[in-house]
Amino acid sequence: MGDTTTWPAGPLAEKTVLDTGIPGLFAFGSTFESLIDALHASIGRLTADECAIRLGAPPVISRALLERVGYVESFPQLLGTVHTYEGDDRQWRELAPMLRSGGDWTLRHKLADVVLLPAACYHVYPQLAAAELAEPGIFDLTGHCYRHERSAEAGRMRSFRMRELVRVDSPAEALGWRDRWIERAAGWLRSLGLEVKVAPASDPFFGAGARMMGALQRAEQLKWELIVAVADGLQQAVLSCNCHKDHFSAEFEFRMRTGAAHTACVAFGLERIALAVLHKHGSDPQHWPEELMVVPGV
Repeated sequence: MGDTTTWPAGPLAEKTVLDTGIPGLFAFGSTFESLIDALHASIGRLTADECAIRLGAPPVISRALLERVGYVESFPQLLGTVHTYEGDDRQWRELAPMLRSGGDWTLRHKLADVVLLPAACYHVYPQLAAAELAEPGIFDLTGHCYRHERSAEAGRMRSFRMRELVRVDSPAEALGWRDRWIERAAGWLRSLGLEVKVAPASDPFFGAGARMMGALQRAEQLKWELIVAVADGLQQAVLSCNCHKDHFSAEFEFRMRTGAAHTACVAFGLERIALAVLHKHGSDPQHWPEELMVVPGV
């Protein structure tokens, strides 16, 4: 038998980020995935006192839902659509002569009822529709997200993992929670040995009139980004703390028993945080900060 010990383990084990040949789309080696696991464990310790409800988020979401909240109208350039073949295998075989001559196999595909998920928390709000909450709701979920970035800049990935904490509470409490998390998240990034800049920003959360809403976000400081170096000469937001006010509660008609409900979230961009750690400390886990060396469960 031939020697099978050097492939694929050898070449793949030596790499942290694997180029797929598609701009903005990457796979990751074992060291990178070990770092993602360590980040998840660290975030779990950081958020343990929230006693959040863990949720699972599929990588697709209802197209009608994103149309409803205005995302499709305002950010079509970021949306990843899904198309499906509507025929059967017999009809597909009828296309064979055309396909062999270089024809377009997508001609009989139609836009599906789902699109790729742009932010994990979008899966939360429809589940609260028409609910009256007796106490604050706090949710913890991770999603594979997609935004159609048109840039080859390091860290600006089309497909990425986002872990989010979402809080539903009274207006004052939701905003106060978001404010506390700005400092808390910045302190956590510093515990990873990263230099952090905190800045107000806007993002594609809101629907129709997004340009005006973006200006309102900045004026009211509804969104704060935590920015670190992810490569030489390149700084990017790796974490954000956001207050949505009643954008989602009004759309889905959920409220607190004591009155209006607002929502806020903290979003961790896992791949970007990992890139920042690798940029700062290198790929040898022995050189990573102590916070990432704690063995889960010990």
